[in-house]
Amino acid sequence: MSKTNPSNSTPRKRMALYARVSTQEQTKGNYPSCESQIEELEAFCKAKGWQVQALIKDEGVSAGSLQRDGLARLRWMVETEQIDGILCTWYDRLTRSRDFYILDQEFKTHSVAFITLHDPTDRHTASGRFLETMLVAAKTYEREQTGEKVRTKMRMRAEKGMWNGGLVPFGFQRDPQTQVLVADESKKSVLRQIFQVYVDTQSDFAVRDWLKAHNISAPLGKAEWTPSSLRDLLMNRRYIGEIEINRDKKGIEGLSEFDAYKVVPAPHGPLIPLDLFEMAQSIRRNRGAQWPHRGGRGTHKGKGQSYSRNQCQRVYLLQGSMVCGICSASMSPHYVYHKPNEKEKRLTASFIYHYTCAEKMKYRQAVQHSNRVLARVAENWMLEAIDGMATSESLLPRALEMGWQKTEGHLQPVKDALAQCRTALEENQRRIDELVATATHTSSALLDLLSEKANELKVEREQLKLEQRRLQEMLSPLNSAFDEREFRAVFSDFASMREKAEPVELQRLLRLIVRRLEWMPDGSHRAHYYLPVGKTGGGKGHSGDKTGGLPQWFETKTAPPD
Repeated sequence: MSKTNPSNSTPRKRMALYARVSTQEQTKGNYPSCESQIEELEAFCKAKGWQVQALIKDEGVSAGSLQRDGLARLRWMVETEQIDGILCTWYDRLTRSRDFYILDQEFKTHSVAFITLHDPTDRHTASGRFLETMLVAAKTYEREQTGEKVRTKMRMRAEKGMWNGGLVPFGFQRDPQTQVLVADESKKSVLRQIFQVYVDTQSDFAVRDWLKAHNISAPLGKAEWTPSSLRDLLMNRRYIGEIEINRDKKGIEGLSEFDAYKVVPAPHGPLIPLDLFEMAQSIRRNRGAQWPHRGGRGTHKGKGQSYSRNQCQRVYLLQGSMVCGICSASMSPHYVYHKPNEKEKRLTASFIYHYTCAEKMKYRQAVQHSNRVLARVAENWMLEAIDGMATSESLLPRALEMGWQKTEGHLQPVKDALAQCRTALEENQRRIDELVATATHTSSALLDLLSEKANELKVEREQLKLEQRRLQEMLSPLNSAFDEREFRAVFSDFASMREKAEPVELQRLLRLIVRRLEWMPDGSHRAHYYLPVGKTGGGKGHSGDKTGGLPQWFETKTAPPD
């Protein structure tokens, strides 16, 4: 990437214009902020003679995160090399955090220039690079300091019992003058009954059905309560006259006093008995221990543990070998988790396993195509294709022929080392013979010295012989007899072998055979193998070697299913 001063920048043919504002209020009115940024950027491109390839806006999105739809589209265009440069008004329109250096590295990798109108820097000079570092640090410091001030103010308001915004909890009202939450006396009995129903049934769904049967609407006015709203209600300590500070950091140790979790008294009294509330919390803790991996609030940033591939006990056989047939990106393992549902006659939890285009998962809406295939479909097809190849009459002999040629090529350095060892042994014998001839014509004074030298040569000779035997053992497989019928009998029984093999073993086997499996959204696919095939091909759908040589792989094409 080359960031340049707009006044001295090299013209770029294709530019992406990026604009962002932090709040929705800035997008309203007769002259929205994003529109004003775009107009300024378009005028600059017109003056430079640059082509505007895309207009990208993120409205009402903070610059502290990279999870933005517009930014995802911008990064996708950079990776697919659709643009030559990116133009913004200021550095903080792109980001106001240290994540800038992540984007900066992506731009560098694809030779995309990042240019700003009002923060000009020249990375061709030491002073320009220093200025850029200071600008990014200043923007980051400004944002983080503002965040600290806001968090401090919100913490002080929370400790006084004031409401910091958002949905007022069920059973409370907000005083418009003092901004303090006060109890709604008309809902105290309903609130106590909610907790009692949960303690009796130990089920969120039973509470939801009870609320629906009694026509008690949710805080947002909806007729049916959501699981998250019920969870927040049953865990809210305000109902026993306590306020939680830094609730999302509960259970995390080593934090400062300002960031640590704590509980302070609320200005209002309890709405439900303490023992009833504690019984409900005990039930939730016990249920959480029984289902440690289900969603819900956990000990890290308010999120529960999610299912990973290891927790699902699923080994994806084609991981690392399967690619998207459209963009050539890897097809990453993916899964969908279904909870038990009596209405759908699903008594136990289940998973649906897929291979999904990694580019689509990374950039979401920025990628136009969607490529996803069931894992069992792709893996079963691949195993059946290999099973068919094992019974081919022409494939195995040529595979063995290539194997011998590769083995000989890999062992050529061993052969050279063995030849050098033999030459060294001959030289050692010649020197020993010279010492023997010299000893017969010398005086007794030099005899001890010659004997010592002879012993050194004998030790060297023994070491050379050991090295020679080691090298000969490495070459012995080339000279051993090979029973092709026995090998074919083992390899042709691939179908029964794969049934007995562990998933990890099958994954390793496929990595040795399959070079790449390209899969299209319509179901058609093409496989490349680390195996040879003859000139005439391996049957219908196989492409053979047209040049008469031994290819390192061949491919099979399969039409989309009907």
